[in-house]
Amino acid sequence: MKKDIIAIDGSFGEGGGQILRTALSLSAITQRPFEIYKIRAQRKTPGLSHQHLQAVNATASICNAKVIGNHLRSTDLKFFPGEIQAGNYHFDIGTAGSVSLVLQTIFYPLSLADKPSSVTITGGTHVSHSPCIDYLTQQWLYFLKQIGFIAGIQTLRAGFYPRGGGEVITTIHPKGPQHPVHLEDRGKLLTVHGLSTISNLDSTIAQRQQAQAKKKLLERNIPHDIGIADLPAAGKGTMLLLVGKFEQSQCCYFSLGAIGKRAETVADEACNEFFCFLETKGVIDEYLADQLIIPLALTKGTSQYLTPRITQHLLTNVEIVKLFLPATIDVIGNLDEEGLVKIATPH
Repeated sequence: MKKDIIAIDGSFGEGGGQILRTALSLSAITQRPFEIYKIRAQRKTPGLSHQHLQAVNATASICNAKVIGNHLRSTDLKFFPGEIQAGNYHFDIGTAGSVSLVLQTIFYPLSLADKPSSVTITGGTHVSHSPCIDYLTQQWLYFLKQIGFIAGIQTLRAGFYPRGGGEVITTIHPKGPQHPVHLEDRGKLLTVHGLSTISNLDSTIAQRQQAQAKKKLLERNIPHDIGIADLPAAGKGTMLLLVGKFEQSQCCYFSLGAIGKRAETVADEACNEFFCFLETKGVIDEYLADQLIIPLALTKGTSQYLTPRITQHLLTNVEIVKLFLPATIDVIGNLDEEGLVKIATPH
């Protein structure tokens, strides 16, 4: 174990769980230990929730780490990583906590292992304040493959809030990032691919979501195709997801249903986010702009892209990445406005 432990204030910047998840990923990769205090201090329920705890324990499992403070509601944690071990892993969040966020935490370390890995995670696949699993398969993985990662995600069962119970299997091959990204012009909008889904609900709900989305897109003369799917799941839920395909890039926005929320409202939310994106020069959605920081900071060379909105989440993530990696990361622009992200790493 190295003695130079990195100290992180968990209430810094956006102050959420992403600070912890980024630190876990990069600690495992660099084998640099860290301690984090004031974890999620400003949240309604501070400290580690089930999904954060599972991210800690999952990362510890894949790199044989020694951990101090890994229990529910803990606000202080010390993490001493060992070597990354490829293998077949199964992690159960135990609640509707986000499968996607746990997967993203361990994905990069396992991608840099010497053998393929298979990871099964059970929990929430479609929950608020996190990317749904369809976003990962259609947007996140789409760009990661361009960077040089090789992986596949299979959803066996969806898990909506509050029931959870979703199950996702991810195969990760040992292939490091190789290709920087240069995205400064998305080009012309070609089409919008959409998906309206329901689980354990009347099919007319999916049809209403689909019809509303088609109506909104037709009003702007945007070419589109929106399919319908009935997802196997433990509980009930709905989703409307849109992927905007441009000549040189793509964006993705989605909305989830909830008790008392009309199907038309679900469609409106996803469409309105997409329309806001169209009003900017962004080349990828603001969520991916944040999520690409880690993989591109691991990629040799210089990457840059335009985000439709500089979020506090992105700015916070940048600072945590810089604690672990020798990357120069510049975000040019003002908070909540569109801006340019530049990531340069040593050759």
